[in-house]
Amino acid sequence: MKVLVSLMVRSLGSIGREIAEMRLSGPRSGACLRSSVSVALAVAAALGLALDLPWWAGISAFVSSQVPLPASLNRGTLRIAGTVAGAVAAYGLMPFVIYDQVAFSLALMAFGALGVLGLVVSRRGYAWLFLGITANLVLLAAVADPPSGLRIAANRITEVAVGTAIAVAVALAIAPDVKAAPQAPAPGWSVVLSPQSPALSYALRAGFTVMLVPLVWNWLQLPGPAQMAITVVAVMAVPVVSGDPTQDRRQVIDRSLHRMLGCLLGGLAGLACLALSVTAFLPWLALLVAGVWIGAHVQASERGVGYAGTQGAVVFIVTLVQSAGPPTSLLPGIDRFVGIIGGLAMLMAVSALIWPDAQGSEQR
Repeated sequence: MKVLVSLMVRSLGSIGREIAEMRLSGPRSGACLRSSVSVALAVAAALGLALDLPWWAGISAFVSSQVPLPASLNRGTLRIAGTVAGAVAAYGLMPFVIYDQVAFSLALMAFGALGVLGLVVSRRGYAWLFLGITANLVLLAAVADPPSGLRIAANRITEVAVGTAIAVAVALAIAPDVKAAPQAPAPGWSVVLSPQSPALSYALRAGFTVMLVPLVWNWLQLPGPAQMAITVVAVMAVPVVSGDPTQDRRQVIDRSLHRMLGCLLGGLAGLACLALSVTAFLPWLALLVAGVWIGAHVQASERGVGYAGTQGAVVFIVTLVQSAGPPTSLLPGIDRFVGIIGGLAMLMAVSALIWPDAQGSEQR
């Protein structure tokens, strides 16, 4: 416990120093501007199109704007392709699982595991990740209203396409065309068959956690299953597997702590903005731009807290952006915030309880 408290205190100090050093000009300002403009335009477009989840378009724009231009084009293509595949797969599966709790839970687990496994082993891993995320989003949203399944699937595709396309367009307009750092080659699907590879068990743990989310949330009657599904898949779908279970568990828990910290700060900032009761569109959009700018600045940190900045910006968007325009109530933001934090707490508990220990790994 002392180690966790010490990590949190150091991380908070680093985030505070990053914010104190923030400037409107300098090497980071271009990336912050690109992210903020992309999110603002994506959210405005999603609201204009009356899409169900305008915040999902904003998140898509934010994530797609975080890499140099060539990588942004490639990542945007993979994100859209994976989203389309996941929405189509979920819609095709609905008649067979939507009224069967066991089949529905197994489908969530399968999509979660497949998305994580594809991210770890495939050179097109980003597409596999969003196949899994989108399929679970569509299923979780459709379970409450099965007849609207086609509309839900179409909206998820449109939200991601709008956010990604706007981020790429902004990058083409104002981003420097720099060469992206080379990535390590993906091991390929053949490693799944190797008993020495941790990829399959890693993915199954992620899928199992995703499967538990709606069951636990229904049992506790808590809000936000869709947001929790995103949280669980996104945290577990970080390719940190190294073959050493103890090291992998520590890295996932460390990143989960940074994610928890970022979510707390971003969510509280979003709720503070909601408490201002800003209902005019342009002032509300200015608040959104300011919060995303700060998150993007912290994300570029060299003090080891960049992941907290990423998650803070994402949760700030989720909290501040609601369905029809500037929010008129704190309650939806509180529900989303509680759902995300609850999902993170559950993920950390599952990771700590079911991750195999190093001794067991050595005996195998």
